[in-house]
Amino acid sequence: MLRLTAGDEARDVRLEKGSAELDGRTVRFREIRRDGALVALEIGGEVHPVRVVRDGDRALVACRGSVYEMRRAPATAAKGPRRGSAGEHGAGLRAPMPGRVRRILVRRGEKIAKGDVVLVLEAMKMEHAIRAPQDGIVTKLDHRDGDLVEAGTVLAEIAADGT
Repeated sequence: MLRLTAGDEARDVRLEKGSAELDGRTVRFREIRRDGALVALEIGGEVHPVRVVRDGDRALVACRGSVYEMRRAPATAAKGPRRGSAGEHGAGLRAPMPGRVRRILVRRGEKIAKGDVVLVLEAMKMEHAIRAPQDGIVTKLDHRDGDLVEAGTVLAEIAADGT
């Protein structure tokens, strides 16, 4: 059993050769490899390019503009926001993987809405939009364009509006 997270959502996933079970639904896929590395998944006749990076006990998977984190987890793990995730009030937006801050699109003190792009992080030869998980005010923004960051680094903090 694996734990799949993306932003503040988390799901348990059971992987088998050629299929994945997610929320009680089975999805069949075909792996596409080049020189032994996974480069794409074919699902329902559609090819989805992927990039996978291992970081300790987790794998980061970039696909279709989103980054997903996979870890081995007990099957009984709770679904929903994970502790310390960006979905909690006042929590920091963390770098999903090592990379370079390309563009910061907000300022400290600025009021933003859920889904607004806070900054753009370049990682794995792709640009990743780091979006606000909630409406609020940017309370912390300690990086500048060009800064290198490690996976898990707090990129910004957003306090719920009115706090």
